[in-house]
Amino acid sequence: MKVIVYGTGKMAELICYSFDYDSPHKVVAFCVDDVYVPEAGSRLLGLPILSFDQVREAYPNDSHLMHIAIGRNGARESAYYKVEEAGYSFANYISSKANLWPNLAIGKNVFIDQACDIHPFVTIGNNCMLLGARIGHHSTIKDNVLLSGNILAGNVTVGSNSFLGIHSTVKEDVCIGTNNIIGAGVFINRNTEDYALVTNVPILQKVSDSKRFLMFNKSNGIKQD
Repeated sequence: MKVIVYGTGKMAELICYSFDYDSPHKVVAFCVDDVYVPEAGSRLLGLPILSFDQVREAYPNDSHLMHIAIGRNGARESAYYKVEEAGYSFANYISSKANLWPNLAIGKNVFIDQACDIHPFVTIGNNCMLLGARIGHHSTIKDNVLLSGNILAGNVTVGSNSFLGIHSTVKEDVCIGTNNIIGAGVFINRNTEDYALVTNVPILQKVSDSKRFLMFNKSNGIKQD
């Protein structure tokens, strides 16, 4: 099936490469939000970069899939609903080099890279990116989550729109709240509240509020990285 990749950042390049060399799909174009449309004829990896309206005209939803390749959770969520409303279906990518079991339950617009290790009885929601994640049995990853090089023990729940950074670890039976930002190298051993920001500082762990970090401003359009 032919795929349009939504985004033009480094993540979009990685996802395009992954689809082309390790999936039955073929990427035919990149799509960007209107505020990021380059001059006519611009290309990335030899493929055209088009606005969403141009994509809808040239690549109809009855013969093309979309994949939202934007790292920021809020921006990726906004693009996901925009594309879904336009009637497009989504392409998933699961690396042939990932270590996983056949009963994995996943939603739409999911990207799982080659370094992931996923136990049985895991559920992954819509619009999630998993990069080098190790996920224990009976864990649930809700919608619009990005996991980057972290470890989840068994029976962990990660709330929607949360980000877990490199080398972060979550103890078994722990629930991560919605809209959390878990920093690199953090060990989580108890449930977190919604909108929690958890980071490591020298010696002490700092717990704060992630609302003060502006991840996405709708008035400014969809950032592509």
